[in-house]
Amino acid sequence: MYARWFVLVMACLGFGAFGCATGATYRVQVNGYAAASQPAALAPGTSFFVFTNKDAKNPLLEEEIKAKINKLLQNQGFSLAPQDKAEYFIFFTYGMGAPQAVTVTTPEWGWGVGFGWGRPSYYGFFWPGWYTYPQQTVALYDRWLLLNVVEAKHYRATGKSQPVWVGEARSTGESQDLREVMNPLLLAVFAQFGKNTGKAVKVEINQQEPRFRDLEQVR
Repeated sequence: MYARWFVLVMACLGFGAFGCATGATYRVQVNGYAAASQPAALAPGTSFFVFTNKDAKNPLLEEEIKAKINKLLQNQGFSLAPQDKAEYFIFFTYGMGAPQAVTVTTPEWGWGVGFGWGRPSYYGFFWPGWYTYPQQTVALYDRWLLLNVVEAKHYRATGKSQPVWVGEARSTGESQDLREVMNPLLLAVFAQFGKNTGKAVKVEINQQEPRFRDLEQVR
């Protein structure tokens, strides 16, 4: 009787471990380029105005991304200003490459339950772990985001961009939903906002992070 009860408990624990969800983790590469005359990082309190592309295929997505950029600017201590008063303008572009078919080997989670006997009584045990390695072909997409920060005064006077900082964010994955992957791209590029990284920096963003959930609410 006790052996059966122990095996049942171990089985439930096994199912619990199998069903535990930690959320997806996005791995993003970020490159930050700062102009020679620009300080290492833009000072908090600096004012920005974010432009959208009037010719965008999806103007509602454009407005949503702008709202997210505004949110991230404010989170980092910057301010928002009208177009005629802002110190800096931000232009952004984004896109997704054609799918590339690749073959991957992925371990699958498994569990088992066993029992035996020995003096003075029966005993039970279970073992969770990665046990099979099937191969499958998946389509991977290259997703990217580019932020271009320019001097507003120069742009208003000449209509030409004078970049002070450019940020590139890129990730690769199975999702082809730009709306879904935009949050980790934005969070990653703002982790290096205003900095000259010198090389590509790897940034990991998890869906369960408060900052990710907070940005998901912005529309």
